[in-house]
Amino acid sequence: MAQVVVAVGSGGTAAGLVHALGARRVLGVHTGAVPDPEARISRLLAGLGAPEPDVELRLRTDQVGAGYSTLTDSVTDALALAARTEGLILDPVYTGRALAGLVAAVREGDVRPGEPTVFLHSGGLPGFFGSGATMVWAGSLGGGAEN
Repeated sequence: MAQVVVAVGSGGTAAGLVHALGARRVLGVHTGAVPDPEARISRLLAGLGAPEPDVELRLRTDQVGAGYSTLTDSVTDALALAARTEGLILDPVYTGRALAGLVAAVREGDVRPGEPTVFLHSGGLPGFFGSGATMVWAGSLGGGAEN
């Protein structure tokens, strides 16, 4: 495995992964849950007694959109991609943003096609049903097998 892609909410999962695998092997995708995810992860790492990472944290902050609970076009595209190609249901705030960040990272060359990469689905399914915008979007897809 070359790297892990994970949603950054409270930062705890990302900090644990960075502590165990190193900063080069973890790509965190900011969800908007905390104002400064890099500072949060750094504080958590310090609390774990981890040395300062020898490289900058790999952290994407481009998937938040207008705020924590907003549904962006890149997230709806990621939700549809995961459902259509893998049968994987993602929530719109955490795992949906993480996959949108992974798609953007592949598009930009930060993650190369074929490179061993783990997408960490950390849960969040109840968030799918708690988002009015997501339910409207999902309803617009129709019920036919062709979708």
